[in-house]
Amino acid sequence: MNEKPIFVIGEQHAGRDIFNIARDLNINQNSPAEDILKIIEAIQHKVGELEIAEKDKKRIVNQIEGAKIELEDEQPDKKSIAESIKKTTEILKEAKTTGETLKDIGVLVGKAAAWLGTTAAKLGWMF
Repeated sequence: MNEKPIFVIGEQHAGRDIFNIARDLNINQNSPAEDILKIIEAIQHKVGELEIAEKDKKRIVNQIEGAKIELEDEQPDKKSIAESIKKTTEILKEAKTTGETLKDIGVLVGKAAAWLGTTAAKLGWMF
């Protein structure tokens, strides 16, 4: 069976390990929205690995989908994306998640925060 790559970065193809590709991206405020979309998709993937209530997972999926829609726009609204990620982290805290997967999500959220820059700071959030 031929599995399609999830990301194609230059000549590098990534199938299942979305997190490693997203973790290795160098993100700053000038990074393209496509790179942040990869970060958001990796967060979504990691949330799927968590052992939390299905209701919490659905709530997070709704927030992440909103961020993805914004990132696919020609001029993404950073405030909307920041609010979605902030809400995601709040749900994770409410669900009292722990462990390595949560640490991985924290790394990804940190990268998103670097791209969001002052927008994230104004909203007063960090993971």
